[in-house]
Amino acid sequence: MSFIPFSVSKVLPLSRLAFLLFFLASFSTFSQQQDSVAVNRPLEFKPNKLYVPGILLGTGTLTSLFFKEQIKYKIAEQRNKHFGNFQTSLDDYLEYASLPIAYGLDVFGVKSKNDFLNKTAILIKGEILFYASTNLLKIASHELRPDGSDHRSFPSGHTAQAFATATFLAEEYKERLPWIPYAAYTMAGTTGLLRIANNKHYIGDVLFGAGLGLLSMKTAYWTHRYKWGKNKKRDLSTLPY
Repeated sequence: MSFIPFSVSKVLPLSRLAFLLFFLASFSTFSQQQDSVAVNRPLEFKPNKLYVPGILLGTGTLTSLFFKEQIKYKIAEQRNKHFGNFQTSLDDYLEYASLPIAYGLDVFGVKSKNDFLNKTAILIKGEILFYASTNLLKIASHELRPDGSDHRSFPSGHTAQAFATATFLAEEYKERLPWIPYAAYTMAGTTGLLRIANNKHYIGDVLFGAGLGLLSMKTAYWTHRYKWGKNKKRDLSTLPY
């Protein structure tokens, strides 16, 4: 008998409550900000920004290719032993959770770093980068999933999506709401863990997917040329709060 701890009917009310709490916290933090901030500022590339995605990509590769018995299959074996009947669809929703938050805060007056046109262009570029690279690698690797359902295990697309959108949310709001990156990457990390718990991916798939999603969205920011409204300032004192 399958154990399904999360159903859609339970997840959606919880998500609405979480968003309400998220908005109230954002309102409190936002009210303490300065009257004006610079927006549409290019994200400067620095070599040290490659450390985190590089470690994730490297660890994912090593785990998948050279530590199969010690780590890759061992974790899958432990999952099957202790959580063999675990199943949830939460990861199918959680991978996109950062997107409605990133645009929803703007709707409620908590402005993001970039205006709508620029941040949407960045998002589209990041999504194209991660989607194309993920699917090419899935085809090239032809890795069988732990549950044997197909040969699209490496890398984890759900995890790549989650970390790409988490990076998008973090970059847009980290200066105004410093706790946002922690919330965004917690949701992304949870998505990756659930992919392992659902027996859809090995640990290396998830680690590599996380690095790929993060690097794809960072690259979109680093290469964006800001055709519209470069270095514009928003006067926050005119907002309702």
